[in-house]
Amino acid sequence: MYIKIIHKYFFRELLISFVLSVVAFNMILMMERVLKFSMLLSGVGASVFDFLKIILLVQPQLFLLTIPMSFMTAVLFTYGRLNTDNEIIVLKAAGVSFASLAVPVFFFGFLCFCASAFNSFYLGPETSKALRKDITSIIINKSPMAIKEGVFYTLFKNVVVLVREKPTDRSVKDVFIYDKRDNTRHWTIFAKEGSINVYGEGGIEFVLRNGEVFLPDNNSITKISFGSYNMIIKFNPEITSQISELTPMEVLRRTKETTGEERISVFLEFHRRLALPLLVLIISFFAPAFAMLSAQTGKLGGLSLAMAVFLAYYSMLIYFEKLARTGKIPHFAAGWIPFAILLLISIYVFKKENSR
Repeated sequence: MYIKIIHKYFFRELLISFVLSVVAFNMILMMERVLKFSMLLSGVGASVFDFLKIILLVQPQLFLLTIPMSFMTAVLFTYGRLNTDNEIIVLKAAGVSFASLAVPVFFFGFLCFCASAFNSFYLGPETSKALRKDITSIIINKSPMAIKEGVFYTLFKNVVVLVREKPTDRSVKDVFIYDKRDNTRHWTIFAKEGSINVYGEGGIEFVLRNGEVFLPDNNSITKISFGSYNMIIKFNPEITSQISELTPMEVLRRTKETTGEERISVFLEFHRRLALPLLVLIISFFAPAFAMLSAQTGKLGGLSLAMAVFLAYYSMLIYFEKLARTGKIPHFAAGWIPFAILLLISIYVFKKENSR
């Protein structure tokens, strides 16, 4: 009876610390992406609602990292505080074993593992697809309205647009377009008037009328006059399909379509997708024991310890991945050696603390 009450108390403390940690870590890791998306979308006049939706869709991509970090921070903070306040010492003196005290961590860790695995296999890829589609939709639908009179518009990669007059959102007059998408020849286009339309799912179409195209070629320039000219502009590669949109099984299948260093990178992404959710289970053994062994850090020491452990883990991960990319070790070794090292350390510290 008393053990169940203690477990519920520990679980509630873990849950509160975990939620606060997830919010804090997601906000920190989200800053760079929010800045990138704000620079991309502010040029097309995206609304506050659009930004909030983008921020919401970014969260699952961060969960793969922040769930293990937040879980470890919660355990270190909770058990470190309980140990500092002598609550764990009193429970041990009453005959409660360390393994029994760690039961809430095992249960909470299993829940976090399930959430992390669900995020890795389904939620993350699906929200990544939705994120790309939403950004593309915002740019397609609002780009015509973002083009202002007398202002150089440079959102489209390697294309500069300038209009002198804009009677409506989609009609323009006195258009200047500088197109350098073709590295061998840069096009300069002038048109008296035109319109801007959506083209398919990934571009904008300029329908230009009564204009001229100038094509420089060595020491000469070719001039072409036209009555009507359709120009299609596709969007930047940064919002096209990425590997984050694939499930781990789809990532594995992609290895058959790639070669060389790219194939190794895809394999490493596959190992990460599997190892990071499993990392939560390892932390279930490591964190409570580590909190007991390092109680001198104080109530706020959990955050510093969690950051130090993850910094060491990711440093090892990056180091071994670089070795794999240079062909010095197999890709599966690079993906799992850091995991194995942390597993051995976890077993050691848990046994040491449980035997005290």
